[in-house]
Amino acid sequence: MEIFYSLWFWIGIISVVGIIAGVIIHALDKKAEMAKHGADTQAGGDYRALAEQTLEANKALILRLDAVESRLAAVEKTLTDIPQ
Repeated sequence: MEIFYSLWFWIGIISVVGIIAGVIIHALDKKAEMAKHGADTQAGGDYRALAEQTLEANKALILRLDAVESRLAAVEKTLTDIPQ
C-alpha cells in the first residue's frame, strides 16, 4: 500500500491515462472527420457552386484583361508611330 502514497506512482498513472485519452480522442476526431469528408463527397459539396462562381469571375477577368490589352496595343501603336 505504500506505493499509492508515492508521488512518482501518481505522476506515472496520470501520464499513462493522459496518453491513452489523447490517443482515443485523436482516433474519434479522425473518424468524425472522415465521416464528414465522406458525406461531403457523396453530396457533391459546394464544389460545383464554387466552380461556377470561379468560372464566372474568370470570364469577367478575361474580358477585362482583353480590354486592357487592346488599350495598351493602341497606346503602343501611337508611341511607335511618332514621326522623327
